[in-house]
Amino acid sequence: MWQKIVNWIKHLFKHQAPVHREKNGLWWREDNGLVKVGLASQVIDELGDITFLSTPQVDELVDKNDQLIDIEGGKAVETFKSPAKGKISRVYEDYQNDPSSLSKVTDPLLVEIKPA
Repeated sequence: MWQKIVNWIKHLFKHQAPVHREKNGLWWREDNGLVKVGLASQVIDELGDITFLSTPQVDELVDKNDQLIDIEGGKAVETFKSPAKGKISRVYEDYQNDPSSLSKVTDPLLVEIKPA
């Protein structure tokens, strides 16, 4: 029982890092030593039917402002730059395999970067 109370108190005081939203629709936040990067649903809607998504591979090094995400929709093609320098630690591959699924998720998370 005490463990439930302790967990509840920890949950109350858990600090969530703020989400940074870029004007172009990219969002990111620092979480447990990683920079998690995704796209706003509004941008995905504006692009139309998503047909192509490209991101770096796991363990690839990126510099801040390097090309990070390329996405192609029925209405436009967009490129988004990396908000941080580091090594790609995770790529959400389900979106790579089925880019149209991006429109089914709110503000989908695409990659995680371990800052250098």
